[in-house]
Amino acid sequence: MHNLRQSCYAAALAVGVSLIAVSAQAQPAGVLRVAVGADPATFDPAFNDLPVGNAVDLAVLEGLFRLDPQNNVQKNLATDYSFSQDGKIFTVKIRTGKTFSNGDPLNAESVAASFNRMLDEKTGSIYRGLYASLGTVKAAGEDTVEFHMAEPNGHILMLLANTAASIVNVKAVKAMGAEYGRKPVGSGPYMVEKFVGSEGFRLVPNPTYSGAYPATLKAIDFTVVPEDGSRMALLETGSVDVVERVPPESMPAINALKDAKVINPPSMFSINMEMVLRGPLADARVRKALNLAIDREGIAKGILGGLGTPSVGMVGPGTQDELRKTFPPIAFDPEGAKKLLAEAGYKPGQLQLSFTCPTGRYIKDAQVCQALAGSFENIGIKATPLVVDRGTWSKVVGMEPTARTDNMGMVGRATAGMDYTLYRLFFTGVGANRTGYSSPRVDALLKEGRSTTDTAKQKEIYGAVQEIVWNEQPFLYLWYQTQALGVANRVQGLEVQPNETLVFDKVTLK
Repeated sequence: MHNLRQSCYAAALAVGVSLIAVSAQAQPAGVLRVAVGADPATFDPAFNDLPVGNAVDLAVLEGLFRLDPQNNVQKNLATDYSFSQDGKIFTVKIRTGKTFSNGDPLNAESVAASFNRMLDEKTGSIYRGLYASLGTVKAAGEDTVEFHMAEPNGHILMLLANTAASIVNVKAVKAMGAEYGRKPVGSGPYMVEKFVGSEGFRLVPNPTYSGAYPATLKAIDFTVVPEDGSRMALLETGSVDVVERVPPESMPAINALKDAKVINPPSMFSINMEMVLRGPLADARVRKALNLAIDREGIAKGILGGLGTPSVGMVGPGTQDELRKTFPPIAFDPEGAKKLLAEAGYKPGQLQLSFTCPTGRYIKDAQVCQALAGSFENIGIKATPLVVDRGTWSKVVGMEPTARTDNMGMVGRATAGMDYTLYRLFFTGVGANRTGYSSPRVDALLKEGRSTTDTAKQKEIYGAVQEIVWNEQPFLYLWYQTQALGVANRVQGLEVQPNETLVFDKVTLK
């Protein structure tokens, strides 16, 4: 079944072999303790937008495909796949005999129901627009799923490998309501045993799991600790085994510990201030003035302590490097910024801007926001940084642009695949496009990029999109974040995807 009319990343991505259930496995042992900075609002993949939620979804749910730690696509529930001769139907064969953790069958019908739920406008999924090209999903017998495509999409494997495409038990969703987001019923190696908002949650082995990634741990305990110092103290005292986002000033102390160290896995996080393109920020001169006002090198060295490199394009490294395009760094030019503001009709002190930032979501996020306020004041803008808790921040930056009362929001983006990244942020009206950006030229290019499988043509198309976006500056471009995690020496086999998703497949404790 491989007469593909579209390459589906065949040239760029290594599709893994079929998963084979392993009969003889060691019993799960030990409790892994993880301290995270952000409190997840939900584990429902139709709404989750946090790496910690991705980690849970990867452990608790399964998809047709999945990404390995290097962002290569592997088969998961899928055993085979093909396009029809006309490219309008994408067919996936799935493993039979699978069940969800509550005993419900995981068959073609339940897979189709999961996708159709996400694609249903009534569901309100934040990923609906991104996945709209999948069209209508139908079951053809117990083991065959058909995607009747709404439009050609040569990037479908990447879409289906993302945790947003994890298979949920729609029957359980209807019965549980909002509780499903806290204790999703999946078919993965783990289950959520408990969830306490703002405090933590626990994963335990799923006794009904069958597949290639059986649980290796008796439990995984997550504790939510937004404050950096408190999170580091837990590792230093041996109270946890893994801590997220080690701040630069704590790295020497963590590395000096006898029983733990800092690791720096590859990262593709691109951190920016995403502008709401109305009012003063509808004027490209104002947007460019803001970008000229920022000393990115100073922020990277002085505040981030080297755990970041200045942006040279919206798309971060590792997203899909063969299609990625970079540009000369934006100059730090306060005088040039003042001239642009004057051209736009703003005298010193006339323009007022507010921007929303989280605390504890990104490395030194609150401190960077205060520095940005100073940079804006330096060019004659009255700047108001709104540093808020994770829940408030997520709500604000997730609003429709017309509902926003602020002018910008700090957001980090790390999604595998060029189409996945650019389409969700810059195609008109798509859910993650929270700037209100709309360009007929970009829309046309993104559609063209989906319809071609020629790598050279894709490079040309996506290069053009990246150049347009870089020049129009709907974002205040900041930096690419370097991952820094504190890990106890007793933890073996922990892997981290470039989007900060923790992978527990092979973790054992010495």
